[in-house]
Amino acid sequence: MKAVSRRRLLQGTALALGACTLPAFAQAGYPDRPIKLVVPFPAGALTDTLGRMVAEKLRPVLGQPIVVENRPGAGTLLGASQVAKSAPDGYTLIVATSTTLAIAPAMFTTPPAVAADFIGVAMIGNVTLLLVTRPDLKARTLAELVALLRAQPSRYNFGSPGNGTMHQLLVEMIKTQEKVHATHVPYQGSMGALSDLMTGRIDFMFIDAVAGLPQIQAGKVNVIAVAGARRHPTLPQVATVAETYPRIDMFAWQTIAAPKATPLALVNRLNAEINKLLDTPEMHAALQRVGVEASPMSVAALNELIASDEKRFGDLVRAVGVKAN
Repeated sequence: MKAVSRRRLLQGTALALGACTLPAFAQAGYPDRPIKLVVPFPAGALTDTLGRMVAEKLRPVLGQPIVVENRPGAGTLLGASQVAKSAPDGYTLIVATSTTLAIAPAMFTTPPAVAADFIGVAMIGNVTLLLVTRPDLKARTLAELVALLRAQPSRYNFGSPGNGTMHQLLVEMIKTQEKVHATHVPYQGSMGALSDLMTGRIDFMFIDAVAGLPQIQAGKVNVIAVAGARRHPTLPQVATVAETYPRIDMFAWQTIAAPKATPLALVNRLNAEINKLLDTPEMHAALQRVGVEASPMSVAALNELIASDEKRFGDLVRAVGVKAN
């Protein structure tokens, strides 16, 4: 009850501040030119798909083009640092993931960007990750995979889209809790790792549902667990990670963020417009197709989540010793 009251107070404060600080240009003139939306991942990745989806839906609402620019690198912090240094005027935004704001900064001694450089604008949603294995691996559940790792500690390896991604951290958390070993093989994005998984060069990995489902349905990989709040509707027979290991409750998320000094009036307006989009049946369905559960939030609630996960995910990164390449 206390947390709920605090959240409501924060939401009310944010709205009041937005009303008090609303400048004239925000009321009448914004936006009067194209907006740049930086995606800190390669083209074709889930984050890129979400960025382009949001850009397409917001364009008619805001009356200006939203130009998507891919800037991968440095564990997503290359693009993030560019946005952090941009003018805080609402014309440069970023698709900021849990990796960008809560995980990658902890991997660097001197990170090029941190969560404090941004203000969360809008939550897009929670991402479903699937734990998949090479077709001939003799494990049909997460518990059976852990048993294999325990029986042969030096034999197995796993892939991820890169150091410090949620895909890696979920495995590291399982390894730490169950005291087992598997060698991490980082890739530049998920597709190279998935290709090697299908040919048996790596043994297992977490992958975004949008990339994994076609290969699961084609029988090219096996799925043994779902990292999400609930079972995936396409895979109702596959248990969640938390059903096997209740303490592992990490979920990836995707947001829109802006440089920290962006006027709250603009942030509130963008938050309201994106939340309206997320509440439409069309957007719900489009997000579900790519394995994302729409999760509209107020500005205050989103930034509270970012701060909370920055601490707990950062602590985990430091505990398992994940470092930037």
